[in-house]
Amino acid sequence: MIRWFLLFISPVLLAHQEHSTFGVHGLVMMQVDSKVIASHLPMPRGMHARQFLFEIKPTPALAAILDRLFKSQVLVTFSPTPFELDKLRHGEISVLSGSVYQGHFERGGNLLGTNVTFEVGKVILDEPVAPATNGHFYVRPITQEHCLFIHRIGHLSSFDQVVQVKCHHRKSAPVLIDSGASLPLNEQVPMPYKFVKTLYLETQDFAE
Repeated sequence: MIRWFLLFISPVLLAHQEHSTFGVHGLVMMQVDSKVIASHLPMPRGMHARQFLFEIKPTPALAAILDRLFKSQVLVTFSPTPFELDKLRHGEISVLSGSVYQGHFERGGNLLGTNVTFEVGKVILDEPVAPATNGHFYVRPITQEHCLFIHRIGHLSSFDQVVQVKCHHRKSAPVLIDSGASLPLNEQVPMPYKFVKTLYLETQDFAE
């Protein structure tokens, strides 16, 4: 019986071993105007060492939960069923399902919905985490009035930050800017765009 069981599961295990990005890839969810955005929770190294942000279209059940959470301006995370991040990056996954949390799902977050689903939309950012100078931000237009500044995670200590700014000249926006500081952005840091708010900030995972 044991031998037959091993024969049955071995192809599955081998298939997953061949794909180094298979696992639980947690997401943080945020809203910019009417758009809902998911950001892969990156780590400094390993299969999670990827900054990947994309638009999503939640089902009505998930949308109702997200609407309430976004209005409360709390951290929203999503624990999906295991999948291969590379397949998501390459457009081979169109739908993800899992559980939504108020707070961080690995740090005592409050479970608010299970088996909820969303469609995967436009990719906003797809960059590896690599040793680099901190303080540089990817610039990505999102709506007619707003852009995202996404910190390029660099040498530890570093941080993962997503900032909403006003940007009326979308076509002339640079791809990457230097903030001139190695700390997270705030309203006091001089920059050519109007700071709106920080949508997400993580420092714990990127401490030395």
